[in-house]
Amino acid sequence: MKQILSFPVLVFFSSILVISCQKEMNQLHPQGNKGIADNAAVDPSQISNTFKGPEIHVGDGKVRSFVTISHSGVPVEIGFELTDSVMVGLPATGENSYIIPLHQKAGTVTPFDHLELDWNPQGHPPPGIYTFPHFDFHFYKISLAAQMAIPADDATTHYLFANHPPAGYIPAGYVPGPAGVAKMGLHWLDILAPEFNGGHFTKTFIYGSYNGDVTFYEPMVTKAFMDATSYSSSLFRQPMYFAPANTYYPTQYNVYRNASNGNYYVSLTGFVWR
Repeated sequence: MKQILSFPVLVFFSSILVISCQKEMNQLHPQGNKGIADNAAVDPSQISNTFKGPEIHVGDGKVRSFVTISHSGVPVEIGFELTDSVMVGLPATGENSYIIPLHQKAGTVTPFDHLELDWNPQGHPPPGIYTFPHFDFHFYKISLAAQMAIPADDATTHYLFANHPPAGYIPAGYVPGPAGVAKMGLHWLDILAPEFNGGHFTKTFIYGSYNGDVTFYEPMVTKAFMDATSYSSSLFRQPMYFAPANTYYPTQYNVYRNASNGNYYVSLTGFVWR
């Protein structure tokens, strides 16, 4: 079980569908992109392309990645697209994880290599904080092979998890969890988040590290919040330094739903060159 996030039982697929590329007209909203679900009143000068990954079966539905890139080569949005039927057939027990490949275009303009979706029907520790049905949306900066090579945290390997990124690579206000997680890494918690200050957990943002490097970004969102929310966007605190440098990094995460098809989206936007 996770000692902040539970150890995943990864679900692998014997075959991966051919990655598809789909062009969609998306308006780049001055107040912040509202996602690929909002495609109305498009200014032709603001057209961007959306590239989607293969569909992965989750519950009774499907999940796939997407990345939207402007014609000037700037990423607009990257994230998960879940069909509405995903919520119908989710497992009722266990720790359920799914690797979600990214289209190769994502790696040309962002630091992200692949995604992982974790469904936790009973939540995970700390008790009373994250022990609610929720999803973990991992955006990995390392390869899948490197992720799978992360060992369990024990007496012989703890030094790898205790090797924290240098000062400035994790934002102020984040603290490391008590132990690392195999095939994941060490999770850094936002102690300024509502769930640690008299409120309750609906959504939060976590950083991950392993052996001195920041390895993933992770919005965590309860199923109840996803079901009840039409659109939500939150800024998350930024570090002083970034590795790798000279690419685009996001500054906010979004949870929203397309009213026309019922699909759910969890994404990163607000990209800045670092």
